[in-house]
Amino acid sequence: MAEGVVARVPVEIKKDIEFFAKREQTDKSTIIRKLLASAVRQKRLEYALHEYAERKVSLGKAAELAKIPISDFMVEAAKHHIPMNYSVESLEKDFKAALKSK
Repeated sequence: MAEGVVARVPVEIKKDIEFFAKREQTDKSTIIRKLLASAVRQKRLEYALHEYAERKVSLGKAAELAKIPISDFMVEAAKHHIPMNYSVESLEKDFKAALKSK
């Protein structure tokens, strides 16, 4: 279910929205939804990376916050030069859990 959201934007952003709507031969609402979805995904990732880097959340929780698979989150953390906060104990626990699930 979709809900309406009203926001005022600077004239330049409005022009950019109109430009891309015309370029993609679609309406402004579709462009706004795409841009907003992309920005929200990016913001979620940035938040999760920050929380993980600050050791406030685990690897799994950070991936959950970012709404991406753990492997993808690990790649993103590496891109941002964030070291893995992953102990040997956690690795053993994860291996055991993975073996049980087979």
